[in-house]
Amino acid sequence: VPSGWSSWTESGQSFRQYGDDTLREEGGSIGSARAWVTNTVARDVQVSSSLYVDSLIPAGVFLRGTNLATAKPSYYAVTVVRGVELKLWKVSQGQSTLLASVKSNSWVSGEWLQVSLSAQGNTLRVQLLRADTGQYLNANGTWGTTPTWALTRTDSTISQSGSVGILRNSGYAGQIQFDNVIVTAPTGSTIPTIPTEQDKPTSPPPPPQDTGGTPSTSPTPVPPTPTPVNPSLPVVPRTYDWIRVANLAYYGTPFGSIENSLLQAGVDLVIPNLQYQQTIADINSKTPQFIYTNLSNMYLGLLTDWNEYADRTHSDREAAFYHVTRETPFNGSSPSSIPVEQFWGVYQSPNGKSWTDWTREARDTRSTLTLGRLGSSTAFGYVEKYRELNVTLQSAAASGWRGTLEYVAAVDAQGRPTLWKTLAIGSDGTAGLTRSGTITFNPPRDWVAASIGGSARFFYTRIRTTSDGIAPIAKTVLGRDYTVNGTIPAFDSRADKDGDGYLNDAEYAHRRPGMNARFQYESRLFYPYYGEMRYATNVSSPAFRAWAVDYHVRVAKAYPLSTGFFVDNSIGRLSVDSSLVQERLTGYLTDYGSLLGMVNKRLAVDGKWLIANTSGAGTSAESILRNGVSYLEEFGLRPMTSNTVQFEDLAAIVAYRRELSGGRAYEILDSLPTGGFDAMNPRLQLATLAMYYLVADPDLSFLMVNGGNEPSSSWSRHWIGAITYDVGRPRETWSVFAAGTDPANATLDYKVYQRQYENALVLYKPLSYTRGTAGTTADNTATTHVLDGWYRPLYADGSLGKPVNRVTLRNGEGAILVKA
Repeated sequence: VPSGWSSWTESGQSFRQYGDDTLREEGGSIGSARAWVTNTVARDVQVSSSLYVDSLIPAGVFLRGTNLATAKPSYYAVTVVRGVELKLWKVSQGQSTLLASVKSNSWVSGEWLQVSLSAQGNTLRVQLLRADTGQYLNANGTWGTTPTWALTRTDSTISQSGSVGILRNSGYAGQIQFDNVIVTAPTGSTIPTIPTEQDKPTSPPPPPQDTGGTPSTSPTPVPPTPTPVNPSLPVVPRTYDWIRVANLAYYGTPFGSIENSLLQAGVDLVIPNLQYQQTIADINSKTPQFIYTNLSNMYLGLLTDWNEYADRTHSDREAAFYHVTRETPFNGSSPSSIPVEQFWGVYQSPNGKSWTDWTREARDTRSTLTLGRLGSSTAFGYVEKYRELNVTLQSAAASGWRGTLEYVAAVDAQGRPTLWKTLAIGSDGTAGLTRSGTITFNPPRDWVAASIGGSARFFYTRIRTTSDGIAPIAKTVLGRDYTVNGTIPAFDSRADKDGDGYLNDAEYAHRRPGMNARFQYESRLFYPYYGEMRYATNVSSPAFRAWAVDYHVRVAKAYPLSTGFFVDNSIGRLSVDSSLVQERLTGYLTDYGSLLGMVNKRLAVDGKWLIANTSGAGTSAESILRNGVSYLEEFGLRPMTSNTVQFEDLAAIVAYRRELSGGRAYEILDSLPTGGFDAMNPRLQLATLAMYYLVADPDLSFLMVNGGNEPSSSWSRHWIGAITYDVGRPRETWSVFAAGTDPANATLDYKVYQRQYENALVLYKPLSYTRGTAGTTADNTATTHVLDGWYRPLYADGSLGKPVNRVTLRNGEGAILVKA
């Protein structure tokens, strides 16, 4: 076994490490085996491993292990067999007890699965991830793309710290294989949740609008004045002296030979999915990695983290948001958008202690939720206090079945309920769940947020069965849909006489016309075009700004392989009518930039930093750069559809941002394959590289090839072979090499731009243009130009052609010419 590990076997062959770094064990049907990290680790810990599942041999991971080199060990473990079936075990002095199990509804075999076991206090949680599809096993046996715990149980038998490792139980003969054993702090309330980096608009933003004028006169070639590198600029190792390269590795990126080789020599910076962090570090530990985050809008795990922070610091939850002054239409959607009426956590328990997740069933009309027998409970959790349960029944309660509605009035230090109280019902349109209808109530003042089944802290009510009979079966159980007809309602604070942020029936009856929000939170502004429950954040709020620093410091510590954060949606402005918003918007541009600067400065203490996605920001990004924050201009390079004015605008804004940052910020220029050209097209690739070389600073600029357009495809589609050719350092700024009339359209003018490097002449010809009209990339736009000597053209694959003394370029074409 590897250094620092120990092993034990009952019979047969023990674990062995192979050249590909997998651990394998082969034994008979009566033998069991264990391998573990020799050092004792913390009591609260998570252990994960990839396991090749193709047999009925029970194999998995364990934690809190003691007496492991004997026949009477103690530990908690999870095992998995083909099919698949997942089991959670307690082993105390050699005696095994099954705590929980779940079977997959669909057959799975011959695949790598990642199995994870987490222990936090007395709570044990199990997760299973398919490597082939990226899906997680749910508690009901289905598979989904949302990360979830398949099993959650509580047990206090084994409470001490111990060893973690991998095991194989007896029962069947054969070989098993493990890989990627990872030991971390457990996920849950102690580690902030990270928003998904794949929550992107469905299509790239439109190109910059034409100004309607004629192209400006370009400067003549002058020696470049390099931006002085500020001592505060983070050091990023580089592969090539003449270019820096960045890439995305969102969920689904296949890490194979191409990706491995480019990480070892080629790609200098990566923005990855969290699950790839260890893989990237194993290939090249010096590669900076950036975790996806957001500060302009809040949703999912960001929202629940803010709520817990606000409660912990006694801050107003509403301080982080903007609120509408009148009924406001909204539109748009995103993968992280959740309909406002859906509960965030629905759990069932036979005894009020161990909980099973039924959230999906409560939301989906295609499945059902059966309320339980005597003593059982079904809990409904929402991120804020709520006032109604809307129940659609498939079959009604009968034969004396009854339940009582309760709420959480007290929790322990981990947020678990310690006191449930009876909830006074205002009206029951279900008549005791004998028909579909609405149950309403006023939220109690002593209602507290709680964690059930390992969830974030939500406000839970529960229906506890108090009399047996035929239990009702629900198609759906939902909260209040306050977004009637696609609008955000306004909240009448004048009618809120008791100031609790909620209008009871008496207060609601005296609200002003058109102000139909029951709760103040229902009037929060949704971030434009991203859908429900994606709230625009009040970047000027001191409480929100304090949380932003606190959150990112905690996340950075929880994920030590990260170099910093990639801050999406950083356009530096909020595109809404200020009259629609209660809070002040006049300082948004300045305050958003200073917010990023504040977080960036604090992270620098720990050697971390930010990269902001400024796609579409334009001049609104000025404050971000003034605060020394690095940026990614997603879709910035569009060589096949940019016209002369758009190229010069891009060059000007990139140069201006360098001036603003004073050399304290990096820039990542992302390319977009437009005009019907595939990312692998050699013409597109050369034009992309030439356009980059014209505007780039060799020390501050990164090229990202086709990143935002295909964030999870093979890196073969995010690489240009010609990158590896040493063009040297730039000897001058960009300038006009040639200009004239487009041969395909006499009303349009073209320009060819040039920049001299130490070892090459770079040329790029955008689309011709005049007064709001642009040309095409067709062959009949080609113009031929005499060179000042003989050059060898550099091809997209990195090879050199035969010497030429003239070059022919179509609109949307570039050339990199090496002096012969």
